[in-house]
Amino acid sequence: MALLLFSLAVVAAWMLGAFQLWPRTRRVAEALPWLGGVLALGVAACLVLGIAGMLLPLGEWRSPSTDQVVHRLLGEGSLAMRRTGSPLLDRVANVYLGLDIGWTLLALCLASMHGLVFWAGIAERRRRTTGRRGS
Repeated sequence: MALLLFSLAVVAAWMLGAFQLWPRTRRVAEALPWLGGVLALGVAACLVLGIAGMLLPLGEWRSPSTDQVVHRLLGEGSLAMRRTGSPLLDRVANVYLGLDIGWTLLALCLASMHGLVFWAGIAERRRRTTGRRGS
């Protein structure tokens, strides 16, 4: 279930760039690069925390894994942590959950920035075609 939620979050981050296609939401489209920047800062913070945990022998300083974050946010018996019943899908979900939270933030950052560029290209082509029709 956590893998499904992660996939939905990546698709949602990628689809945010579609706001550029609507002329009334220009202000929202201007905020999208800031979202990618905030996610990139989260990745950098996770890397710094992980490096500090390796270098400083002060307690359990290391970047949290995805399952630790999900357990802290949603609780131990949350729906996101349930197994699917498929051995292959459960194995992939376990690998994902064992990853550092920085990789999840990096995937969301890349998806939002790629979606921004992809949808900006479509919006520019749409403006060019409407400009040709109007002249």
